[in-house]
Amino acid sequence: MAKILVTGFEPFSSHSKNISGDLLEILEQRLTISDPWKDIREYELNGINIFLETELLSVDQKGSTQVSQKLSQGSHWDAIIHIGLCSNCDIPKIELLAKNMLDMSVKDNSGRRLRGHKIGDSDYSSTINSNLILTNQGSLSAEISYNAGSFICNETYYHTLSKINHIESDNKKTPCVFLHLPDYDRYSLELARELLQNIIGRILFKPVISVAAGVIIDDNKVLVAKRSDDTNMGLWEFPGGKFEWGEKPQQAIERELKEEFNWNVKGIKSFGNWFHQGEDFDIDLNVQECQFIGKTPSLGYQNNWTSHDEVKFINNADEVNPYIGLDKSVAKDVFKELSNPSGRLS
Repeated sequence: MAKILVTGFEPFSSHSKNISGDLLEILEQRLTISDPWKDIREYELNGINIFLETELLSVDQKGSTQVSQKLSQGSHWDAIIHIGLCSNCDIPKIELLAKNMLDMSVKDNSGRRLRGHKIGDSDYSSTINSNLILTNQGSLSAEISYNAGSFICNETYYHTLSKINHIESDNKKTPCVFLHLPDYDRYSLELARELLQNIIGRILFKPVISVAAGVIIDDNKVLVAKRSDDTNMGLWEFPGGKFEWGEKPQQAIERELKEEFNWNVKGIKSFGNWFHQGEDFDIDLNVQECQFIGKTPSLGYQNNWTSHDEVKFINNADEVNPYIGLDKSVAKDVFKELSNPSGRLS
């Protein structure tokens, strides 16, 4: 059974309530978390039983160090999720950075007000694997943020991440993230509970990474690119990359090809989805038919390429080998459809 720590805060300043602290009161101690990627994963995973430990933190220096002190004393959790109120937010924010700065616009509950005060020596990033678990937004209404503010929320997050980084090894860091919730006039406790359970699920379950790949066709020939990075050197692929948070497939492929080649392309339509089950993560490959905007770029001009060293148009799937991941299957389907007058690429 996974043990998860969830913290919230008392009311502060002019706020008579704090949604983060109120959320703790409606959470069940024991519950089963379902797979947050169940709608796109092509096999079923059982729910994960968890034990929720909650802590209501005071809005002052004592509260901001409460969790870090427990970590120093040997306490351990499978994940730590801090939650706070963001009174000027319209939707929740998933905070991925704690800054080395306090600049309080109001006093905390102890009467302390620090301006331009450094907490430590450097900023700290969230220890969740955001590069994997935050590629597919799905129906989750939240945005990614790298600014947890300069009040007690940021101070608490900073102290916890600092302690994790100092006492735990690089490959075994406790996942820790901060969630900022809007106030009651724009959000509800039930939505907050759903968000919390989704984030816990993303931390505990094997992730599904959403990836976009682009199929560019010219005179029944198809463009492929050869990777030059250390991990995938020499492998051929339909160029593309991981979704950024909130992106649609068309947006992802247009951005990726601009970043990787400085090409301007337009996503025309979906060619389909391919799913790959991996050991550490699964891949949901979204294939988009694309076309260049304007003149076809020179395929030998590599000055702006970031991850490839060769690009060419091929006449059949077997013209290049080996492919990366699912791309050989995609290539075979692409050429099959090209030979079909009423196929998906017609």
